[in-house]
Amino acid sequence: MVLTEEPGRLTLTVDDQLQASLHYVCLSGSSWVLEQIFVRPSQPATELAAQLITRFIELAMAAHVTVKLLDPYAKRYFAQHPAPTLLAEHQLPISGAAAIQPVSLN
Repeated sequence: MVLTEEPGRLTLTVDDQLQASLHYVCLSGSSWVLEQIFVRPSQPATELAAQLITRFIELAMAAHVTVKLLDPYAKRYFAQHPAPTLLAEHQLPISGAAAIQPVSLN
């Protein structure tokens, strides 16, 4: 499995076939938003998502940013693996009228 890093995106591939991806947005020099985690349905979702989140945490900590979470899985992950110095105080809503809408990557 190959982990590829691009601005705003981490991907895991096997034989050039996408297995999982994590998308994030740099709001400013001090704030990022973890927008979406995708894992191909035939793959071990928890394992691949955790691998992407672990690398994302390393990148965010090296950049000295705080992170807001939009992705529901990421919210559950951080509830079980607290990172108080990484997460922004006020998280963005994922449902309701005030929720941030997904951004098309294409």
